[in-house]
Amino acid sequence: MANNFGAQSKPMNFGESISTCLKKYAVFEGRASKSEFWYFYLLWLSSFILTFIPVVGMPIFIIITFGGFLPSISVTCRRLHDINKSGWWQLIPLYFFILCTLDSSEGVNQSRSTRSSNNNNTIKNISTDNDLTDELEELEELYKDGTLSEAQFKKAKNKLLK
Repeated sequence: MANNFGAQSKPMNFGESISTCLKKYAVFEGRASKSEFWYFYLLWLSSFILTFIPVVGMPIFIIITFGGFLPSISVTCRRLHDINKSGWWQLIPLYFFILCTLDSSEGVNQSRSTRSSNNNNTIKNISTDNDLTDELEELEELYKDGTLSEAQFKKAKNKLLK
């Protein structure tokens, strides 16, 4: 199953993650890797330590906190896209952190394992939001993965095409 939100994201080191987040501070399209998301949040949330430095700490904390607000929303939106979820999931407090721990392949495999839990009812479990082509591609993936036998694949394909 292809991701609906763009090309595969790649893991990044700390410096790449921060620079990418700051360059894409208002980009809500595309995808962000797990490392990009967590490194940015590590830096952004570590600014709270600066509040303990007298005189200098509070102004720097305020600048980093408010300056990092929009980039944090955009990187979270892109991270949710990487696991094939809408960016609107971040409106649910703390739930998006749980979603962001998933690998991009886990979001796909999770829906695939749900569909393959009962091989006899595969057709009933395929999402009705997809058009016929997408459903046929998903069936082919299940067949290639070994989830469906050749007979089950042919039977499901015939049901879809009728």
